[in-house]
Parts: sequence; C-alpha cells; structure tokens
Amino acid sequence: MFGRKKDSVEKIENDRLMDSIHRIQQQISNSQHIMNNSLEVSDEARLQLRIDRAKYQFLYLEARRRKAQAKHTTDIIFGDEDTFLKQPSRAEKHW
Repeated sequence: MFGRKKDSVEKIENDRLMDSIHRIQQQISNSQHIMNNSLEVSDEARLQLRIDRAKYQFLYLEARRRKAQAKHTTDIIFGDEDTFLKQPSRAEKHW
C-alpha cells in the first residue's frame, strides 16, 4: 500500500511447493539412511519410502510445470526404479 511490493499468490504457492519438496527430500534421505544402517527393515517402512518417493515425483513434476524457482539445491539421486526422468513425450500422453 505504501510503496511495499506485495508478493503474488503464484510466488507464495510456488514457495510453499518448493518447501514441501524440500521437506519430502529430507524424509526420503532420513529413511534411506535408517534403512541402510538397520539390520531388519519392515515392509511398512519400505512402503512408506515408496510413497514418499511417489509424492516427491508428483511435486517435482508440478514444480517443473509451474517453472518454480528453488531457493536452494539438493543432491538426492534415485535408482533405476524411479520414473520421473523417464516421462512420456507430449505425443505419448493421452490426457
């Protein structure tokens, strides 16, 4: 109002999206660290890790679609079973 520039709704929501992505990356990293250091890993923990990876994949693709800018970078790299780098081309999409 008095010379202060207001943040747009789009920027606020993009920041919230990037914070969610960062939080899920931390959860995945912590889960992987625990699984690597434990003798027996429960099926429930493995399923939760897969769910977190699916959430990350969805949010990552949404951020790319919105062309959201990250405040910081991370170095999480997934294995071959993940598909977010193997997305279908526009011609292959049916939706």
